[in-house]
Amino acid sequence: MKTSTQRTPVQLTLLSSILGEDFPLALERQRATGLRFLDLKDGLWGQSIEQLSLEVAGRAASLIREAGLAVHCFSTSIGHIPLEANTDEAAFRARYDAALNNTLQVANIMCPQVIRLLAPRLSGAKGQLAVARLQREFPYIIGVYREWVDRIAAAGFGVLIENEARGCVLGSVDDVLAFFEALNRPATARYTWDVQNLWQSGTFPTLEVYHQLRPVMGALHLKGGRANERGELQWAVPLNEASWPVLDIVRAVVSDGVAPFICLNPSHGEKPPGWNGWEVAQREIAFLRREIKEIA
Repeated sequence: MKTSTQRTPVQLTLLSSILGEDFPLALERQRATGLRFLDLKDGLWGQSIEQLSLEVAGRAASLIREAGLAVHCFSTSIGHIPLEANTDEAAFRARYDAALNNTLQVANIMCPQVIRLLAPRLSGAKGQLAVARLQREFPYIIGVYREWVDRIAAAGFGVLIENEARGCVLGSVDDVLAFFEALNRPATARYTWDVQNLWQSGTFPTLEVYHQLRPVMGALHLKGGRANERGELQWAVPLNEASWPVLDIVRAVVSDGVAPFICLNPSHGEKPPGWNGWEVAQREIAFLRREIKEIA
């Protein structure tokens, strides 16, 4: 029997906020795109994924099954507190332990493949060696994340940790690599590169940046965006009008197989009159499918 060497197609997902606040309508919209997998953050009858009651989770799971869809990611905001001088371990845990407990219960009902955590914010972080400062001033943080990763993995789910924009400790390539080295969970925790968020933290997206991040990557978040004369993100535009090399980077990610899921997010920046995130997302899906055949 002939063995096929064809690579499994990369799947596109959409952050649920793009689809709107009406969850049944959001599922109809997603199904119409032909995208099978959901990335759930908010818009679930006014609740975010980590706040979801078990009753609502069961209702959502039934609708997802009826629509013939499945959940790739729970995009929680767990971990993304601004760390200040008075943030101790007890306060940090008190803020997020209940949310993680609830997320795992909801995950047992809705069966995501992965659960996303966010890296914390650090007051005054400018994307330069913030992880070294994190380890000096808040030495318990890495241990807490390691414990969270182990709990999620023990429950049967993968873990993604993502960079947010401005003030996030994952604000530079060096910080991303240092964080994951300190975490020391390469088999269970991977990095979601949010391209635009890292750009807003001071690192313009290039193929060189991708190659540096590739060893820790597990997913990719795409937003468009156009730069001003200083190279800073200023305007929200679709992917095909973005200032950064979208297709070069996405083609490399697809070819290397480091991100089996690529998630479209709403672009930051000043929006032109009549901007409609759902319409933009549909154009972006068509653009990526047309230009990169390996995308499902």
